[in-house]
Amino acid sequence: MPEQYELGFDVGTTVPERLRRRRVRMPATSETDLSNRRMRVNDRNRTLIARYYYWTEIRRRRFDDVMYILSKQEFFVEERTISNALLDLSDYLNDLYKVKKEARELKKEFPSWNWDNN
Repeated sequence: MPEQYELGFDVGTTVPERLRRRRVRMPATSETDLSNRRMRVNDRNRTLIARYYYWTEIRRRRFDDVMYILSKQEFFVEERTISNALLDLSDYLNDLYKVKKEARELKKEFPSWNWDNN
């Protein structure tokens, strides 16, 4: 068996231990924390549904392309999260289909997003 040699790269750490700690996610301490999180998730999901409608109906993209755009470029969530949002807020999506909202109407509801039809 060949001999193993130790290279002796004993380099000390220059970052103090107190700066290398990771933050841990603290559990919700009150009912208001939970409801605030629920409200944020609901707002995100409504925006996600509006973007889904925009990409599928206004921009006429295929379903798999829309799922890619929403999951990888706009919301950075898994496709399963998008599917769950579509199921949870199906009433809102159906309303968008019934009313046939245009991009300018969506821009009024969600002003921070780009709704241009270019």
